[in-house]
Amino acid sequence: MNKSLENFEKIYFGRVFIIAEIGSNHEGNFEYAKKLLSDAAKCGVDAVKFQIYKGDKIVSKIESPERYNHFKRFELTDDEFIELAKLAEKKGLLFMSSIWDIDAVHKFDPYLKIHKVGSGDLTNYPILEIIAKKNKPIILSTAMSTLEEIKDAVNFISTVNSNLIKNKKLILMHCVAMYGNPKDEYANLLSIRKLQDEFPNFIIGYSDHTRGIYACELAIAMGAKVIEKHFTDDKSREFRDHHIAADLEEMKELVKKARRIETLLGKYEKKPIEEIETPERIKEFRRAVYLKKDASAGTILTKENLITLRPNVGIDARRFYSILGKRLKKDKKAFEAIYEEDLE
Repeated sequence: MNKSLENFEKIYFGRVFIIAEIGSNHEGNFEYAKKLLSDAAKCGVDAVKFQIYKGDKIVSKIESPERYNHFKRFELTDDEFIELAKLAEKKGLLFMSSIWDIDAVHKFDPYLKIHKVGSGDLTNYPILEIIAKKNKPIILSTAMSTLEEIKDAVNFISTVNSNLIKNKKLILMHCVAMYGNPKDEYANLLSIRKLQDEFPNFIIGYSDHTRGIYACELAIAMGAKVIEKHFTDDKSREFRDHHIAADLEEMKELVKKARRIETLLGKYEKKPIEEIETPERIKEFRRAVYLKKDASAGTILTKENLITLRPNVGIDARRFYSILGKRLKKDKKAFEAIYEEDLE
């Protein structure tokens, strides 16, 4: 199995899966796309993601000619995307893409282990149907979406392929589409908690559109298991997506911090850490009931003549109130452990 695919499977055990979103930052230049992919591979990310589209199949040239021309300028050919997929595999990365027309879904499915659905297609049920039928994990971004719209999309996908829900293969990403206006007050990271509460059996991730990597760090600390961050080699380029992207050094730092945060987070449980919180150490730290001064047989135990001290030897401090009023069977010295057999 591809190492990065193994890493994806590990999200179910707490590992954070990091996607370098090259998207359209190649600006239609195939050589630049290859360079960005190679740079991302140096960062330790798990996957590189592109956006596969044709202008004619995404925007109406009549209703939105400017947007149509933008997408036409940024197109790569199918063969170029296939070459990028092979290059990603060669470099040990998962090749991912949001695919924005049904014909392309069929064509590129053999090169994809995971399907990514961009926020703009959360309500595009025809493409959701085709992707769901591919029976591969789906990462669904939720920018611009109400909770009701997300639930509707999840329910629709479930009607097409319920196994995706049953096997936790539908992953929801909190996202805010801050293209061109990336202010911190719009990030709304608490939406991650909301999605976790509303979809308790789903993996929740975060697709970031802020400047820098701090929001990604916070998202990981909040339990996001998939992080998608735009990637570039030059944040000063004119195209807006470069401005919210991490460069090579930032992406390296994000991967490094993600690994430390996931280590610090540990497991969703509460019990002593066996390796260091051993029974012996617990005994040293916890308290037991002791006498404050020497006492002879027949002495009645009271709050006034008892004290709780470390170590927890003899009668546990939690039994303090239950032994009040009992008598000693034999003489006991101050600060000597008291045992059950010492009491009448």
